[in-house]
Amino acid sequence: MKLKSVLILMTIGLVLLLMYSPLGSQGKLLLTKLLAPTPRFLSVEDQYEIPSYQWRLKDKEWDFFSLEQSKGKVIFVSFWASWHLPSKASLESIERLYKRFGSDIVFLIITDEEREPVEQFIKNQNFSFPITYRVVEDKSPFKSMALGTSYVISANGNIVLETARISDWDKPDFTAGLSSLLKQ
Repeated sequence: MKLKSVLILMTIGLVLLLMYSPLGSQGKLLLTKLLAPTPRFLSVEDQYEIPSYQWRLKDKEWDFFSLEQSKGKVIFVSFWASWHLPSKASLESIERLYKRFGSDIVFLIITDEEREPVEQFIKNQNFSFPITYRVVEDKSPFKSMALGTSYVISANGNIVLETARISDWDKPDFTAGLSSLLKQ
């Protein structure tokens, strides 16, 4: 009985350590990255046209721009926050994807957080992809803007990928699909 009590207390202690300590945060982040699936493109039947390109956003300099500027290009959109663990786990693979496709694809890595903490987070993580700020009062053309949600829009305006899950964005199956989109 005494051994059983000790094991239960040790298990509770380990769970608390993993949930509430910095060590636990790093462990959860690593586990989330390891379990991230390869994103899957929608079947042709499930693809749909983006309802509108009329959507204002802000760039790093806090200047307004419109999604309209990206019409006719392949667009990668991801909603994130610096405090959201699944978002953090996706950003490293988004960075690798950006380094590979950044000159060919429009990357909109969108947050609605305050500018200063976001810039500090990006600097600390050494990310080079451009950060986009959502104009909160403007209506989005997307079904969901939940954290971790991502979309890929083809050059002809079809949403060809929609996922609300953390994903490993630089897997060969996905990058081959992006390369194919760029050739269309």
